[in-house]
Amino acid sequence: MTKGIKSYWNSKSPWRIFFEVSTYLFVATLPLWDKLNTLVLWFFVASSIFLLKPKERLENIKQNRTVIFCFSTLYLLFILGWVFSIDTKDALRDIERTLTLLLIPIIVLSHKREDFNLKKIYVSFGIGLFSAMVICWVVIIESILTNATPWVQAGYFFKWVYNGWNAVKPLGGHPSYFAVMLVIFIVGLIRLPDLINLRRNKIKFIFLLAPFFLFLIETSSRIGVICLVVILIVTIFKEFKIKRIFYVICLLVVLAILSVKFDYLGSKLTTIIDTKGNITLDRYDRWGAILTDFKERGNWIFGVGTGDTQELYNIAYSKNGFMVALKNHYNAHNQYLEFLVSNGLLGLLVYLIVLLIFLRKTKLRGEALCFFIIIILFSGSETIFGISKGVFIFSFFYALFILWYSKQPIKPINGK
Repeated sequence: MTKGIKSYWNSKSPWRIFFEVSTYLFVATLPLWDKLNTLVLWFFVASSIFLLKPKERLENIKQNRTVIFCFSTLYLLFILGWVFSIDTKDALRDIERTLTLLLIPIIVLSHKREDFNLKKIYVSFGIGLFSAMVICWVVIIESILTNATPWVQAGYFFKWVYNGWNAVKPLGGHPSYFAVMLVIFIVGLIRLPDLINLRRNKIKFIFLLAPFFLFLIETSSRIGVICLVVILIVTIFKEFKIKRIFYVICLLVVLAILSVKFDYLGSKLTTIIDTKGNITLDRYDRWGAILTDFKERGNWIFGVGTGDTQELYNIAYSKNGFMVALKNHYNAHNQYLEFLVSNGLLGLLVYLIVLLIFLRKTKLRGEALCFFIIIILFSGSETIFGISKGVFIFSFFYALFILWYSKQPIKPINGK
């Protein structure tokens, strides 16, 4: 092992080692605390600045100018949202939070594809996710053991007490965003060609996959579970194999059983649609109320501004009796609707174009397909750019997959 480390150190320049380590640390800290992840981001940025010469960076940026222009336009929406806002304080916070929509893609796309090792990035991501899960489980176990009746408290492991928001509380995170990161990693483990050797031992692979799948259930994220199921179904139809169908059926059976045991997730899944086919999702009526109020204002082209969206939501919630949403100042929980309200049809169109550019550039090869499905579905359930974690996830993986799949894919390490 020592010889391997020495060989690695001697074969690469210190700046390249610094860049690679910073990249893996940035990915590994994505599931952890925002402050830590933001701090590591600056190491990632600094390492890239020291590694590449300006001329080389400019040449790489020119090759990816279309994508960088898309991100610049996307960021411009938040600046325009500030211009059209009455409450400029919230709008300025949005501009500050989404600055990484420019920073991360420019850094990633100023490199060549060979500067990134997709397998090591996924391994780093998995280590970060597992570390985060262990932290959460330790807190849960401590809570159970320090209770007056631990044997009774242990039963609440499957209840809302230790699921959903409470599951990721030690990280100060959002369960749906953590669930989406888990799905990105899980489908990478299942599909990535460079990890084929890992999948050959089925027993070991199942044991490796199990804790990530278990914590996905613990997040009680409907959209996380739906994304995983949709990706698995699409994977089957892309390459129809009896073995794959069997695995997916087994996974769905396990998911159904766990949904019954973890009743908080089960109850959330049953509130999406009733037995008669009617949509019973609580957010559906809120979206209708928001859209109705937006129509009355007539700001179809440029929207109401990013700083005034929450005021519109609160008015819509108050008019229609959504008291919980009003009290907690819920956002739209829908990125498409968020852009329509804040930036009008212009904003919605820009976001759709950004998604279509990803489709066109990657041809949805490899893990780009999974990421595209996740973003399409997740945008219908959450306001992705409403928190820093969402901006980081979108910016990094969008740019990485563009860089990795926009040309002929690199041949896997094992040659298969």
